[in-house]
Amino acid sequence: MGQANGRTYDSQGRVMSSHHSDCSSTTTLEDFKFTPTPSQTGTISSVESLKIGTLQIHSENGGPSTSKASTPSAGSVFTPDSTVKSSTPTTSSGNLSSHASTSSSPVPTSNNNHREVTSKAIRSQKSSSKHSRFNLLTDSVITRVFSFLPTKSLCRCSAVCRRWHRLVYQPNLWTSIHLSGRNLNVDLAMEVLMHRLCQETPYVCLMVQRVSLNGCERLTDLGLMTLAAKCPELTHLELRGCTMVTNEAIFKVVSQCSSLDHLDVSGCKQLNCMNLPGDAMNLDPTAFLKQKINLRFLDMSDCTLLDDDGLRTIATNCPALVNVYLRKCDLISDIGVQYLANYCLMLREVSVSDCPRVTDLGLRELSKLEYHLKYLSIAKCEFVTDIGINMLAKKCSKLRYLNMRGCLYLTDKSLETLAKGCRRLRSLDVGKCPSITDRGLMCIIDNCTSLRKLSLKECIHITDRTMRLLSAKCPELQQLNIQDCDQVTWEGYRLLKRCCRKCIIEHTNPSFY
Repeated sequence: MGQANGRTYDSQGRVMSSHHSDCSSTTTLEDFKFTPTPSQTGTISSVESLKIGTLQIHSENGGPSTSKASTPSAGSVFTPDSTVKSSTPTTSSGNLSSHASTSSSPVPTSNNNHREVTSKAIRSQKSSSKHSRFNLLTDSVITRVFSFLPTKSLCRCSAVCRRWHRLVYQPNLWTSIHLSGRNLNVDLAMEVLMHRLCQETPYVCLMVQRVSLNGCERLTDLGLMTLAAKCPELTHLELRGCTMVTNEAIFKVVSQCSSLDHLDVSGCKQLNCMNLPGDAMNLDPTAFLKQKINLRFLDMSDCTLLDDDGLRTIATNCPALVNVYLRKCDLISDIGVQYLANYCLMLREVSVSDCPRVTDLGLRELSKLEYHLKYLSIAKCEFVTDIGINMLAKKCSKLRYLNMRGCLYLTDKSLETLAKGCRRLRSLDVGKCPSITDRGLMCIIDNCTSLRKLSLKECIHITDRTMRLLSAKCPELQQLNIQDCDQVTWEGYRLLKRCCRKCIIEHTNPSFY
C-alpha cells in the first residue's frame, strides 16, 4: 500500500483510510480563507494527476482507459506550474478519441499489468516534475519574487508545495505584515503567523518591524497582545478602525515594544489613553511606566472618548512626540492642548481639527513651541479668533502649513499678521471664512512667495484682484481652490491658468470648462 495526498490505497487503488500528510499536517491559514481552491490556483491533487497519467498511458498504448489510480512514491512532489490536462484524450483534430468514449472496455485485472501501468505513470509524473521550468530557479531567486507579494498571497503560496512552504516562512520575508478585512479572524491569523515565524527563534520573532491591521474589526486585545509578546522589535503599527481594541492592549504594545515610534489608532472608539483600565486610571500616570515611551508619531483621530486627562497621560509618558493628530476628539479642550505643549517640546505637526472646545487659549499654548511647529490644523475650531492667530504668528516663524477652514470669526487681520510673522508659508486654507477679502490675501501673496497651495472655498468676497496678483507673484502655485467664489470671472480664471501652468484649479463655475 502507498500514500498519496493524505489517502491510503490498496493494490487495486481503492481508498482504505485518510489522514494528513507531512506537508498538510502543519497548521495553515485555511480557516480564514488564505488557501485558494484548486480552481483558483490551477493545480490538481496527486491522485487526480496519477489518474490522468494512467489514462494517457493507456490511450497511447492502445489500451482501455481506467479510472483507478495507484499510489505515487512518497518522494514525488508536484510542481506548482504543472499544466492541468483533461482526463479525456482527444485526437489531433480536437475530437474525442474512441478509447475515451468507449465505456464498455474491460478494466485490466492482472497485477503485473497494473504494476507496469503504475510505474509508467509515476515515471511520467517524476519526469514532468524534474523538468519543470520553475524548478530551474534557485531558492534565492524565488525568495526575491516572494518579497514583492503581500501577506495574503504569501500565505496562499505556502500551501502550494513543500519547497514553497519552506521558502515562504523565511523570516526575512516577514519584516512587514499587512492584513485587512472586516470578517477576517485576525486573532487566529496572528497566532498562526507568530507560530510559524518563531520556529527558528523560539518565543520571539525579531524580524517583524511593521504591522498594518487597518479595518480589521474582529481584532481584539488577545490578538494584539500576541503581537506585542512575539514582536519586541516592532517599530510601526497601524490599527485604523479596529473598534474592539481597548486601553489594556495598547498599554501592552507600547510597554513591550520599546522601539515603537509610529502608532495609528484612529477610529478606535474604546481608547481614551495608554494606561491600564480600572482603578489604575486614578493613579499618577508616571507610575505605570518605568521608562518613557519612544513614540514619535501618534494618530488618535476620531477617538471620541479621549479627554484632557487621557491626553495628559499620553503627553507625560511620550515626551518625544513629533506628530500628533487629534481630529474629531470632541472632549479635548485648551487644557489638554496645554499638556501637549508643556510636555512634548519637540512637536512639529499638530492637528486639533473639529475640536470645538479649543479656543485662543489653546493657540497661545501651542505658540510656546515656537520655531519647532511647522504644521497646524485648527479647522472648524469655531471659537478661534484673530487674537489666537496673532499670538501664533508672532512666535511660530517657521510655520509651513496652516489650515483654518471653517473658523468663522477670522478676518483680514489674521492674514496680515501671518504675512508678517510666517513668511515661509507653503500651504494655507482659509475656506469657509466669510470675512476674508482681497485685502488680507494681497498681504499673504506679497510676503509669502513660497506659497504652493491655497484654498479659498466659499470666500464670497474674493474677486479677480486676487487672481491677478496670484498670476504675477506666485507662478509656482500648484493648487488653488476657488469653489463657490462667485465673484471670480472667466477673465481672472483664464489669466491665472495662463501664468500658473502647473496649477490645478478647483472650481464650481460651469462657464470655466
